[in-house]
Amino acid sequence: MLPLLAANLKMLLRDRQTLVWAVAFPVILVVVFGVFDPSDLGSADLGVVDLAGAESSRLLRTDLEGLEYLDVRSDYASRSEAEADLEDGGLDFLLVIPESFAALGTPSSGGAAPVALPLLHGGGEDRGSRLVIEAIGHVVGRADQRLRDAPPALELEARTVDTDGAGYFDVVLIGLVGLGMMTNSMISIAVKISLYRNQSILKRLLVTPLPVRNYFASEVVAHTLLSLLQAAVVIGIGVLAFDASFRGNLLWVFLIAAFANTIFLNIGFVISSWANSPRAASGLGNVVAVPMVFFSGAFFSTASLPSVLPELVQVLPLTPMLDAMRGVAIDGLQPWEVWRQLAMLAGWLVVSSAAAVKLFKFG
Repeated sequence: MLPLLAANLKMLLRDRQTLVWAVAFPVILVVVFGVFDPSDLGSADLGVVDLAGAESSRLLRTDLEGLEYLDVRSDYASRSEAEADLEDGGLDFLLVIPESFAALGTPSSGGAAPVALPLLHGGGEDRGSRLVIEAIGHVVGRADQRLRDAPPALELEARTVDTDGAGYFDVVLIGLVGLGMMTNSMISIAVKISLYRNQSILKRLLVTPLPVRNYFASEVVAHTLLSLLQAAVVIGIGVLAFDASFRGNLLWVFLIAAFANTIFLNIGFVISSWANSPRAASGLGNVVAVPMVFFSGAFFSTASLPSVLPELVQVLPLTPMLDAMRGVAIDGLQPWEVWRQLAMLAGWLVVSSAAAVKLFKFG
């Protein structure tokens, strides 16, 4: 089997166009998402801790809730609870309305020092953070005018805090790894097998002393090694060029990827059994792969899908793969802590293997 594996690897490496495209396509997407960050233009999660509990602070919260690109949450029991949520990545921004806010606008407040409103965030100084800070500052300015004319009664104090939450690019980078592996394995093996069938290469294998299982094992191992190389390149560029950060052990990421890659290869074998030409195999592969990319949360959250779709897409093989990889890479979880996702992948492996064996045709 080892000589056959070496031959398969040589053929993959000599096919320069396929090899370059297998690596270049996800790399191009890494650069696109690294340079243009869609999170800058999306909504932000703002937590509000109202320690004043006054009518004036309620009006301020109402004004903030009126900003369509802010998802405001103000049900925190304490400031420490909200700060913990911010540090864990559950919030993008946290505005604290202090108790002294309640005294503003009263006769006794004349000549008092301005009240500072801390605005904590973990987004650094990127464009999205600056836009949100400016918008909140504008709302605070309107509240200031309501309270008294001069001197200013309110001061917004924006400062960055260290958080454990993953940035958008960290999340999407894992999605790009899954996209590259799935499309490369599923479509390339389907096209290759379809081509071999049309050229009667598969029939010739049956009359050789080579065990058929060794041939398929070599194909699986060769394509898995190529996929792992592809994943290493994508992650490496994301970390070195765009400062992606992972808290977990990347070794587990590659092991999960190799495990899931076998499922996509099995699906590719099934597709090749239905396609009567390499072009048809490529088309069928894209019909399966493209919807899965968007419905499995590779780039965007599936929570916004209508009706029961967020629950239904959990059964797609790419969904548990991405969830497990993000869990161990971004959240620092151990493999046994993502056992549900691994169990779903194991189920897919059994089903896809049985389907590949049952449906595969040599001629």
